[in-house]
Amino acid sequence: MKQLLLILFCSVTCITTFCQEVNRYIQQGNDAYRKNDYAAAITAYQKALTKEPANYIAKFNLANTLQKQNEAAAAEKNYDELAAATKEAAIKSNSLYNKGLALIKQKKLTGAIEAFKQSLLQNPVDNDTRDNLQKAINELKQQQQNQQQQQKNNKQDKPQEKKQQQKINKDMMEQKFRELSNQEKQLQKQLQKKQNNGQPEKDW
Repeated sequence: MKQLLLILFCSVTCITTFCQEVNRYIQQGNDAYRKNDYAAAITAYQKALTKEPANYIAKFNLANTLQKQNEAAAAEKNYDELAAATKEAAIKSNSLYNKGLALIKQKKLTGAIEAFKQSLLQNPVDNDTRDNLQKAINELKQQQQNQQQQQKNNKQDKPQEKKQQQKINKDMMEQKFRELSNQEKQLQKQLQKKQNNGQPEKDW
């Protein structure tokens, strides 16, 4: 994940009290991030964004921290918003790259492939993005091949399943017929027994 570009960087162009406060929150987030205290980092970056919603440093670092917390969907949303808002190619490229990683964690390979492609448009010489794009394409192809094979296997299994069901139905019918036949025999025996045990008619 590409977090080093902004995780250690604070703006030096802001000299007002407002900007200093935003940067202080960002620095607090960075310090917490380096200590692996991601919950505190998220809180600090969110405070910075409350003060300055368009601050791309806080936005990017917040997304990275959410990614570390395995909150891939939330991270993806922040990367997407940042990529759409910024005009700086490096930030857009890194945001789209990390968005691709977040999508892979969610097993959304088609979306990840598109994110990596968009990232490469901003930075065509980025080998990491190119490698991950190829891996995602290969994994998607493998999934599609597995699905096709599964569908083929299912089609082959259906005639066999039908034969098995027909055999089960036939066996059930034969068993039912035998039961009825036995019941009929038992009934005949009972009738015969009653007739044999009956009193003979008297001769008058």
